[in-house]
Amino acid sequence: SFIKEVISAGHGRNASVREVEADVIRKKGESILCPRDARPGTSYADAVSGPDAAQSEFMLSYSWGYAVGSIADTLTDFLGSHEHKYVWICCLCINQHRVKEAQAAGHVVPFGIFRKAFSQRVEGVSHILAMMS
Repeated sequence: SFIKEVISAGHGRNASVREVEADVIRKKGESILCPRDARPGTSYADAVSGPDAAQSEFMLSYSWGYAVGSIADTLTDFLGSHEHKYVWICCLCINQHRVKEAQAAGHVVPFGIFRKAFSQRVEGVSHILAMMS
């Protein structure tokens, strides 16, 4: 599970998304070709296979400053025992390798392009879960 990966990387449940982005989120897909551009480095979600990844019914609204343990607990409480419910989480579903490349090159994504890319990824989402911590 994601939390086990966080702990294996030397972080605790209180680590923020921002703190685990490089060595957990990006690391998961660093040697895998991205299915969208065929370049090395893919999103965490694209690096997960089998029954752990599918079309999401929910999208989590949260902050990168939140503790990953709090996010996991919130999702566990909300989803209960529904094993086959999927949640779209931007830090895991957006290719952070490409985000970092753009930042390093000094590129700022215009809002219209961001909106189009974001909406294409969440079109099938039926519900938004708002997390407040």
